[in-house]
Amino acid sequence: MKSFWIGTIAAVIIAVVAGFTLNATNQSAGEKYSTSNVRLY
Repeated sequence: MKSFWIGTIAAVIIAVVAGFTLNATNQSAGEKYSTSNVRLY
């Protein structure tokens, strides 16, 4: 039972860290594919 809780807590921690990392590094599609000739509102 102890290993179950350790695994669950580890999975939650990994998911939270991955979520913050992806939100910090990803650009929106508009920012990624826009050029100087495109106007996105």
